[in-house]
Amino acid sequence: MSNSAAPIRCLPLLLSCGVAHAGSLSLSPVADNTLYQSDSGGLSNGAGSAMFAGMNAFDPTTIRRCVMRFDIAGSVPSGMRITSAVLSLTQIGSNGDPQSCSLYRLLASWGEGASTALGGQGGGASASANDATWLHRFWPGTTWATPGGDFASAASATTSVGGFDRFSWSSPELVADAQFMLDHPASDFGWILRGNESAPQSAKKFSTREDLTASNRPALVLEYTPRCTGDLNQDDVVEDSDFVLFATSYNLLDCTDASIPTGCPADFNGDGFVDDSDFVVFVAAYNDLVCP
Repeated sequence: MSNSAAPIRCLPLLLSCGVAHAGSLSLSPVADNTLYQSDSGGLSNGAGSAMFAGMNAFDPTTIRRCVMRFDIAGSVPSGMRITSAVLSLTQIGSNGDPQSCSLYRLLASWGEGASTALGGQGGGASASANDATWLHRFWPGTTWATPGGDFASAASATTSVGGFDRFSWSSPELVADAQFMLDHPASDFGWILRGNESAPQSAKKFSTREDLTASNRPALVLEYTPRCTGDLNQDDVVEDSDFVLFATSYNLLDCTDASIPTGCPADFNGDGFVDDSDFVVFVAAYNDLVCP
């Protein structure tokens, strides 16, 4: 009788057999900025310590929107399933009236230059090279498809923001956004924050990553666990119900199809399509049935 142990099979795309671990981390932005509404698109605040969302107090016809991006794929181990995402910002402005502020996933890349607004920073500064502005993703040459930013039509999370305090955004949709950014790092463009854009003097002022007080800076706290490839309904078993979900995406094929769930979870090899190569991965997981 042989005393050799049976070989241990690992599902495809897991980090390694038996060594993937759950965890949590807090990320600071790698870029943040304000889009100041203007006809010229020449205002920004790339290196400023504040960013704004809502309608300006001094020019009540103009809107401000915050943009921020985090390096999720560079921080969370690959092969993980994000289970919680909480984005928090510090409101440092004098406007204490509660206003709804909503996050939307950005759909295009953008930049942060060296522009620095003076005073309260609500008026912005002349844009520097590669700054994001109301008209530009990268000033002065690359524009948004739509002035004010290119972002998803539905909000990912909404919070009522009042006076001086720390405020947080969280929702299943925000988790889905973070998972999408982890799985598709080339499309990790972050979020845009919109405040009340119909009422004058509604703008909220938030600290940026340049704030000298570290505790005031934006933070994205993520919790994650090893992902079981093929377990599309996340019940820790790869079974017929997962096959139904896989088949739906397989029939649609292209991850850009609006009918495919956010993050295109059935695209196991991350090539932007749910096709035969993903089916091979699914079959291996289906045959193993129970997640490791």
